[in-house]
Order: sequence, then C-alpha cells, then structure tokens
Amino acid sequence: MHKIIGLVSGLFLSASLSMSAQGEIDSSDDKVKRLDLQGQIDTKAPLSKSLWAGAHNAYASYQWDQGVYTDVNQWYAPEKLFRRGVRLVEYDTYPSSTFSSTPHLCHMGLEEATMCIYMFGTAATLGDGLDEVKDFLKDNNDEVIFLKFEAYDSDYHQNFRNKIGEKIESRLGELVFKPTDWGYTEDACASLPVQKLTKQDVLDAGRNVILFTQVPRDYPHTGDNNLCDYHDESNTSKFRRNVWIGVDEMDASGSLTSHEPLAQNSSQLTPDIDGNTSATTHYENGNFSVALDATTEYSKDDIKISGSTVMEKAEAGYNLLELALVEANATTIGASKAPQIEDFTWSWRNDSPSGGNRCAWMTNDGEITDYSCSTERVFACVDDERNWHISSTSGSWSDGYNVCAEQGYDFGMPYNAHENATLYSLRGSEGVNTSIWLNYYEPFEGFWIAGQDSYSDFGYIKKDAVGGTGGSEFDSIDLVKRKLLGSGAMNIKSVQIRSGSRIDGLKACYEFKQAISQATASNHELCIEYGNGEGGSLGTILSFNSASDEYLDDVEICVDDEKYEAGSVYYLKLTASDGSSISGGTEQGSCTTYASSSSQQIFAFHGSHDDEIDSLGVHKLSSSLVSPGYYATEWLDLDDPSSDGIDYESFNEHQAAGNITNSCEVSDVASIEARVADTKLDYPLTGESLLVGDIGPNYRFFCATEDCSDYEVRYFFTRAGCLP
Repeated sequence: MHKIIGLVSGLFLSASLSMSAQGEIDSSDDKVKRLDLQGQIDTKAPLSKSLWAGAHNAYASYQWDQGVYTDVNQWYAPEKLFRRGVRLVEYDTYPSSTFSSTPHLCHMGLEEATMCIYMFGTAATLGDGLDEVKDFLKDNNDEVIFLKFEAYDSDYHQNFRNKIGEKIESRLGELVFKPTDWGYTEDACASLPVQKLTKQDVLDAGRNVILFTQVPRDYPHTGDNNLCDYHDESNTSKFRRNVWIGVDEMDASGSLTSHEPLAQNSSQLTPDIDGNTSATTHYENGNFSVALDATTEYSKDDIKISGSTVMEKAEAGYNLLELALVEANATTIGASKAPQIEDFTWSWRNDSPSGGNRCAWMTNDGEITDYSCSTERVFACVDDERNWHISSTSGSWSDGYNVCAEQGYDFGMPYNAHENATLYSLRGSEGVNTSIWLNYYEPFEGFWIAGQDSYSDFGYIKKDAVGGTGGSEFDSIDLVKRKLLGSGAMNIKSVQIRSGSRIDGLKACYEFKQAISQATASNHELCIEYGNGEGGSLGTILSFNSASDEYLDDVEICVDDEKYEAGSVYYLKLTASDGSSISGGTEQGSCTTYASSSSQQIFAFHGSHDDEIDSLGVHKLSSSLVSPGYYATEWLDLDDPSSDGIDYESFNEHQAAGNITNSCEVSDVASIEARVADTKLDYPLTGESLLVGDIGPNYRFFCATEDCSDYEVRYFFTRAGCLP
C-alpha cells in the first residue's frame, strides 16, 4: 500500500488520458468466463473455505479517469477489474485535506495523518469508487463483491469514518450486507463470521457487497481490547453499521477470538495442535487469510505473486488472492511478471467448458472439464467435515447422488483450490487412474451450479425476443442465476408498464423472502427498469402474492414498424396466474404470446431498448420455484445457564413467554438456528454437547455440557401465524 499522489506533468496527463481511451476490455473471452464460473462454485461454502480473485488498491489505476495516480498498483479501473473476473478489491480511504473531510482514495503511508490532496495530484473520491461497484452489479445481480477498507482515524476530522458510512449508504444503500442482517444490533461492533457466513446467505438477504476493515493490523488484542476499541462507537457508528470490524478466528482447540485482523502472507497464521504454523494450518483451523502483493508500477520487476505462485498460495489455503498489477504486462506499464486472469483459475481446464456436455469431472491432471453425462466413472464424495472419499462404484453422472449416499457421503464438488488438490492427492494415493465425476453441472447454457442435493434443470426455458433490431441489448439472466444460486426464496413481486401509443418502458420488481439462514431477508425490493427514455406514463402495478403461489403467467407482445423501419414493441399485456392483467400501448402489428403452462412461470426479461422497448423476450422457470419462504422469530434467549450450567431454549417455553403464538404447533417448525449469544459463534463449532430437534409435543435446543455457553435461538416456521 504505497500510493503517492504527486506532481503530474502535462505530458503524463496526456498519456494517461490517451491510455484511458484505449482501455476497452473483453469481458467475454474464455479465460474470463472460466474465472466467472469458478467464482460461484463456492457460493454455499463458509467464507473460511471460499476463494477470491482480488486486486490490491484497485483505485490506484493507471487507466481510471476519476483520479490521477503515479506509481500505480493496477492497470485496469475497478469496474473493469470486476468485468475481468476480480471479486475482491481494497480501497484506502482518507480525507481530502485538513479543511475537507470528503472521503477520497489514496495512500501516503501516514495513516492518521494522511490526506489525499497533496502537491498537485488528484485522487478519486470514495463515491467514485463505490459507483464502480454499483455499476458492475447493475447487470451482475448474481455476484458478491468483497471490499476491504483501509480506514484509520483522522488527525484532522474526528467524524471522518462516519463520513465514509454516509457515503456507503448514499451510493451502495441496499446492496450492502450489514451486521444487522446477521442479527447484530445497529450500534454493535461486528466481527465477520467467516466460519458460518456464505455468499448464499448474502444473496438470500437481498445483498451483494461485504465491506470489511482490519486496520490497524497491529492494534493490541489483549483481554477485552480489540479493533472495536479503535473503531469506537462515538465517532464511527455509521461506519460500523455497514462495515465488519475484523474477523472471527479459531485456534486449533476450537477457541474463538473475534475482531482479529486477517492473517496476511506469513503473518498471524494460527498453528496446529503441535505448534506448526502455515497457511494450511490456519485454513484447517477454520480461518480466513490473504496472500497480498503490494508491488507498484515503479517496482514492477519485483512482483511477488504471479504465474504458478498464485496457485501455490491458493492450494496452501489462502482465501483472498489480493494481487498487484493484474494483466499489466501488455500495457505501457510493461510489467512482464504481471499476474494473469488465468493464474487465479484452479478449476476449469483451458479448453473448457467446451459446450454440448452438461456434466463435469476431474481429469487425470486434476483439472475440471465437461463430458457426456452418460459416461461411467467413479464419484467424488464428501462428508459434512469436508473429508473426501472416492467411490468404489462407478456409474453415469446422475448416479452420483445415490452412490455417495449409500457410502455415507454426499456427492461432492471442491469449494476451492485447496480442496481440489486434496481430492486429487487422494485419487493418486488410492490408485484411481480414471477421471472422477463431480457434483457440478450445467442446467442451462452458460450457467453451472455446484453442490446441489439433487439434479434439477429448474424448468428453465428461454423464449426469443420479438421486435425490432434497434437499441442496445439487455438481459436479466443474472436474476435467474441469483435465484438459483440462493436458497430460492426470491420471487418476482410486481410488473408495471410505461407507455403512450407504444411501449416506452417496463419495470419488474423482485422480493426476498426468508430462507433458513442466520441472515435476515431484506424487505427492500430489487427493481429493474427497461427503456432508457422518459416517454409515456406508468400504468397500474400488477402484483403477485408468493404466499398464494402467484406468478407472472402470460406475456403478449405486439410489434410494428410504423415508426421505426426496424420495428419496435407497440403493445404489451401481462397476465398473472390468478387471471388479473395489465396492458399498455396500441394493439397493432404482429402479436406473439408467451404463455406458461401450469408448471411454468415467467421470471425475467431480455431484449433490446433505447428510448423505447425495441424487442422483448422472456426467461421461464418452474412455477414450483415460487417460494413464500419461512417465517422467522427474532433471536431469542430465554434460559440463562449461569444458574445450573445448562441452556434450554424450547418451543413450549418460548410459546409460554409469548415469543410464539398459541395457535402454532410443533409441526409448523421448519428448522431452528442456534449460536452463542455474545460471539454469534454457530453452535456446531462450540464443541459443546448439544441436542436439537423434535421430541414429541416439544421442539428444543438443549446444551447439556457442564458450564454451557449462553445460546440464542431462532425458530423458522412454515406459517406466518406462528409469529406474534
């Protein structure tokens, strides 16, 4: 982190602007597609077992025109890094000057004394940097971004980090996965729960961005003192309600310490029970770490992590690969050792997926490729502790679920490079000399999904866009992917037409219902608008009640070339499954109806638009995927183990206390989540003797260990009537 904003000559400014003009990127080349696919393999993994392709100090970009930086860390601007497959970035955030607390992006190495206006350079604002995240997510709603902040106290502005919080809320708003989404109070200092939190939890909550800080890394962690003392509530409340402060860290015995800085390179790695320390021991203890390279343009020949070294770090167990000068070799920077996008890829072979085959296996070289699903091979199986087993029985891909279950395992897919290397090593030690089927398949073209409990194509069908050839293309396939990557409790909630004599626009809004997760589903709507103009007027909203299994059933589209030779959409009628409908425009020209069968719903749209809707098509899914979600209590903590050493949180007791209605039955319970009340540590990680489940007319969480921790529980019901 060695950014200097210095004197910039007119010649340098001219060169910088010239290179920005040349900065178009290809986000659709095969290596980017492979990295994009890989980035969703670990969607169900706890963050401690996830792997992130990252860019150090992404704002300090030669190409980004929002600021002028010398001795840069990156070539591409942040949004372009995202479109090349990067999902982790760091933003060093400091006040503009002694007289302005506006957050800017820079690094002078002065920590609390840093200010971003220095000499004659200019630094991008934090708002500019957050817009890069937001702009990427507009058409990538199925992605999760991890953003690290370097944000210290300021010697000049006591309230500076609250200014950061205000900027986060104004620019990213509902995109941010906040501590309150995990059950923390709004004024809490929250440690990132990497042993439990998943990308799927974030998506299920209706969010896309995890914000995190770990500075100052050398802040003493003794007794009750930790990073929360540095980020104290009095001057950082708006910052803390958006940003996670440090991580939860486990030692080899399973003891938890919260608010720790990340283990970084060889620093602060936790040892195994024999005292041996490595990235692998840290990973196996259940922890999160970063392999970081802070090399800059002026020291480009000293790049430390690139080429095969990237995969060595990933296989060792590092989670965050935060690299410098990504793809800066074929640029004016000329960093010959620059890491490449393909260096991040542990999964797909460089000629895969080839298309036409829907199932994936591990090759004899330990890479992943697609192959005909009917071919017979053995299967990769895994248990709940992520211990691998290779089946003795072979079969076609679809047999994997039953074969692994019969041997006491689940059909498995490695979450990351470390697990892939472990499975490949097991293959060698057991003398397996064929490829191995993995629980990874393509339900429809371009979308691969890992770790499913059973095979499903989700009833997906794409219907072609009808209309003219003008306008720019849009495609909300990312919303389809988001629903399927999550627990499924995302539904289309409403549609609305904007029209005059033609169809000027279309608005579709989505809701997030509660999944069985410690994350709380946001009550905000995700709305997508098509049609870039301002013509026409918005008509009546057509709403769908997911609790009654309602959905968008039919779309009628009429196209005419009266105004535009290429044609455009003149009329649109949308009909719900209950028969209600809305329409707009003029019913003329050639009309097409996309009607759903009783087993289908229309979930999202694609087509082209400019000031009006030029063409329109639909994405369909199974109507069985309409989900009312679950109805969850708040976190409840009725029993206190301090009196008798045990903790008992039962349905009957909470019903008697009024936390569950009297009309509710034990049969209405779908699930229960439990965790330690103060640290939020998930109950299976505590090592205490715990019982969870149904006993006759009761349902309870019971800790029978001597000197139990104090637990809080959350009940999930299938009926809204169970909640007071």
